Amino acid sequence: MASLPSQKVKSIFEYIVYGSWWVALCAAAIGMLSWYEFTGNWWNAPLFIFTVGSTLVIYNLNMISGLKELRKMGTDSERHHWCIDNEKLMKGTLVIGLLMAAGSVNYLNGAIWYFMVPLTLVAVAYAAPIVRRKTEFIRIREIGLWKIFMIGAVWAGMTVVLPAVDHYGLQQLTEPKSWLLGVERFIFIIAITLPFDVRDLVNDAKKGVRTIPSTIGWFRSVVLAEVLLMLFLFLVWWRLGTDQPLFWGYLLSTLVTMFGVSYAHPKRNDMYCSFWIEGTMMLVFLTVFFVCR
Repeated sequence: MASLPSQKVKSIFEYIVYGSWWVALCAAAIGMLSWYEFTGNWWNAPLFIFTVGSTLVIYNLNMISGLKELRKMGTDSERHHWCIDNEKLMKGTLVIGLLMAAGSVNYLNGAIWYFMVPLTLVAVAYAAPIVRRKTEFIRIREIGLWKIFMIGAVWAGMTVVLPAVDHYGLQQLTEPKSWLLGVERFIFIIAITLPFDVRDLVNDAKKGVRTIPSTIGWFRSVVLAEVLLMLFLFLVWWRLGTDQPLFWGYLLSTLVTMFGVSYAHPKRNDMYCSFWIEGTMMLVFLTVFFVCR
């Protein structure tokens, strides 16, 4: 009987992580960090809700659209098995995300539609098989090496460009600060995405998908991720200098992230990436928040 509460806690935790609530909260948190950099305020409820909802939709759509293939090919992934066993729960979470995004978007700056529509199209093409290649439809993520750069661009768009547009409107196009922050975020996201590609080496090989780790090897990919994090930190220093508390928050969180990334390996369990590496975005937010308070 004593194991029942712990089993329930484990089930809830798995739903939060594998049902994409955790990554959605991390996305919203790092979006709030961008909002703070633009406005000096830590909170924007409509933007937070929209980011959580949109992320829930894209991530659950991505997993649901790949379930048929997973069932056919088989998988050793704990995360994949959870998704196969909880398809209805993921569909329900997707609907919740849609309602959250639809209910909050009207409270954002109207200019956001100019940027949200192309970002949504790219994100959906990544998650759903709507791109035609020869005689079949595939997801963009199956095309190969450049998918990681698209991930970085979409995340930078969601967590930097959209907050900037909500604050500046179309004047965001002429705001150097937002573009510099966007480049930093792009590099950071690529760096923390490489451990996911290292984790997925076996499954990507089964599907014939080329990635950076499958091209240069998983160890060199980890080194590349560390170099990108150092580049990210250099750009933050170049933009902020060392006089602002923001820099020291970024410095501390980046050093911890580099430590976490160094453990990337093809045999790491799913929680390593899905909770700890995704959580580096939350870490950046929390570290900067407490340093700047």
